[in-house]
Amino acid sequence: MAAGLVQTPVMAHSQKHMYEMVDVLVAAGNSFRPRPQGLGSDPFWLTAGNPRCYLEAPIDFAVARAVPGQPVDLALVEDNDLIFCKLCWTAIQGPTHRVETVWNHPR
Repeated sequence: MAAGLVQTPVMAHSQKHMYEMVDVLVAAGNSFRPRPQGLGSDPFWLTAGNPRCYLEAPIDFAVARAVPGQPVDLALVEDNDLIFCKLCWTAIQGPTHRVETVWNHPR
């Protein structure tokens, strides 16, 4: 996990694979939108729908596909700049993600 990130014990267990994915994408040159000052350094924002990480650059799906040990239920939605886990309902989205199609991820 990226140095300095703080996460809750529940997130550490159930969304570990998503933190690992963010670490790999950041190591490959991307970055995530920082949280407002005083709200911690966790890359995932707790939204009304699900925890979500907002990346600053489009997702490098070649890098994402190369991450070993990802769950079968992880959807890599290249045409919508989105990685979505159907098990933990956590999302990683790039800046070109279109919100109106979030439910149209492949099954």
